[in-house]
Amino acid sequence: MSQSTHKKEYEIAIIGQPNVGKSTLFNILTGRKARVANWPGVTVEVHEGETDFDGSRIKLIDLPGIYGFSTISLEERIARNYILSGRPDAVIVLVDSLNPERTMYLAIQTLEMTEKVVIGFTKSDAAHAHGVHINYDLISKRLGVPVVPVSAATLRGIRSLLRTTIDVARGRAGRKKPLRIDYGELEPYVSSVESLLKQYEERMEYPIRWMALRLLEGDNDLYKYVRGVCGDDIAEEIVKIREEIKRIFRRDPAELLAKKRFEYLQRVLGDAIVRLEIKKGGFERFTRLFYRPFIGPVLSLIILLGMFMIAFTINTGFPLNILLDSLGMHDAASAVEEYSIGGLMEKLFSWISSWITNSFGESWLTDLVANGIISGVGSVLIFLPLIMIVSLFLAILEDSGIAPRMAVSLHGPLSKIGVSGHAIFPMTMSLGCNVPAILATRAIPSRSERLRLLMTLPFIPCQARLVVILAFASSLVSGYGALLVVLGYSAAFLAFAVVNKILYIYEKKKTGKKEPEIILELPPIHRPLGKVLWWHVWDNSKHFLKKAGTIIFSLSILIWFLVNVSPSLAITDNPSDSIAAVFSHYLSPIVYPIGIEPGKAWIIAFALLIGFIAKEAVIETLTILTSTASPQQALMLLGLTASQLSALTVFVVLYVPCIATIAVIYSESRSVRHTLATIALMLGVAYVAMLITYGLSLII
Repeated sequence: MSQSTHKKEYEIAIIGQPNVGKSTLFNILTGRKARVANWPGVTVEVHEGETDFDGSRIKLIDLPGIYGFSTISLEERIARNYILSGRPDAVIVLVDSLNPERTMYLAIQTLEMTEKVVIGFTKSDAAHAHGVHINYDLISKRLGVPVVPVSAATLRGIRSLLRTTIDVARGRAGRKKPLRIDYGELEPYVSSVESLLKQYEERMEYPIRWMALRLLEGDNDLYKYVRGVCGDDIAEEIVKIREEIKRIFRRDPAELLAKKRFEYLQRVLGDAIVRLEIKKGGFERFTRLFYRPFIGPVLSLIILLGMFMIAFTINTGFPLNILLDSLGMHDAASAVEEYSIGGLMEKLFSWISSWITNSFGESWLTDLVANGIISGVGSVLIFLPLIMIVSLFLAILEDSGIAPRMAVSLHGPLSKIGVSGHAIFPMTMSLGCNVPAILATRAIPSRSERLRLLMTLPFIPCQARLVVILAFASSLVSGYGALLVVLGYSAAFLAFAVVNKILYIYEKKKTGKKEPEIILELPPIHRPLGKVLWWHVWDNSKHFLKKAGTIIFSLSILIWFLVNVSPSLAITDNPSDSIAAVFSHYLSPIVYPIGIEPGKAWIIAFALLIGFIAKEAVIETLTILTSTASPQQALMLLGLTASQLSALTVFVVLYVPCIATIAVIYSESRSVRHTLATIALMLGVAYVAMLITYGLSLII
């Protein structure tokens, strides 16, 4: 790999079967400024092109379209020799999303040659329109290489493909060794050839196992090479092994090995691809509503609002409990809240904590487990059903084809603040989690819009911040809790809109850019598939579970230690004498302006500090610091007023979501300056909004 004075340079090969969309993608990546490569002794045209991406210079090699490496045509020989030469830093193998079972065989063969592979699924938008649903993450996990869906029509995934390829070239992603398929009853013969070749491994230019497979398949060019390196005896021994396979199985080894590859490919793709017959009719009138200037945006917002209200009611009883209470049905309101999924789970974790304490007696260890780990992790896990329900609704919108139409309908209003309808996808995902939302900005064609969204998407409250909002709201009576939820989300979207507008105006004056544009392929409306919905639900839920199982679990132990241990490292029953209290007293002044007294300010300050790591931990910290079983009890014990809770809610919603979000902002922007600017922007906006909210609440 060469390196210029100012930029890193990478040589990337692009390979794929004919009609997979290779030339189209190559032209997009190179800006149609390609040239025919001058390779000595090569009569088949090989095109070269260059592009700059994230400070790197990429030289792209468009290899001839081939179906595989079995027949060794001239085109196959050129592609094979180039990949094995060690020149390319990575290889992009393209697969047709409309026919992955047939076009992915080449990818499997390439993976047996080299580990430096990225698989790009072309025509990804068209796949949905044709009823083809692909679980790219599952395929990636099974093959151990990055899998990136791309669309030449909408440019979706182009930046992600380049970024991922550079990561593979640098060794940050992908496999560490070539793919090794288990060839079953043929393995003893493959191993025998490997053993013969390993005697001359130092003199070999190619991977030993790949050579063994190709020799058994009857590669004459490679046979001549081995004969020259290893001698006639080794070459003849390999021929005998190949003949033995023919005699025993009565079939050509190439046919047997190809069959095993297809069987392996079927195991990889089997349940990762679902097909649905698309039938037109029945929904045309409904879909036309999304294209009307006023009705479309209103309909989209009603769908989103209704979706979240249903999810909240099922998990927490809110806002149905508020409605019932306002109608005088107090018992019904209490029952809805108490017997909601969240209410029942809260009872469960409270019972577990009590059982541990009663069964094992009082000690620092039981206190750590019952009031530290169980209480802390439980206060977060009670919101897992909410995350799964919201993820289900979002998956229904996406898989049914409604989501793209909502993007079109909201393009007009969103363009007023400087973002396109493309932003609705990461914006909606942000309501679940900011991390995948920021990753989803890779599909946005405009780089400037993408960078702005990296800074502003974290303002949109994820479900972790929803946990905090609902906990704060539950401590207020009647309709005040509902108003607090409305306040939190209103502040978030107002900050998102205002900051985007300011940044867009500045950018427009500086560069003279035009209004944002949207390029989308609209799939037909169809019935969502259960398996596809589960893919989306599980993908979002597993991130939350992983966080609860690792970060929140670790934080529970850390917080308990900081709250129950004094600076002299002695166990203390008084949190005011703990390490957390001593340290947090220095941060207490940040909440003095909203009227919180010093004796309680350190608790709030410490909870906000821990919230930098994971926002759910704000509630966890409050319950541990106050030695209570629920967030409601903790907030009641602190005696915060409605004005103070309102101000804190706005601050929690707007300041830095979590460490994971900051990390992914840096990984996507590749800029320390951009990341620090985002942190400073969010803290500044959050603090000013907190003071304004507190002042206005006192007046009202």
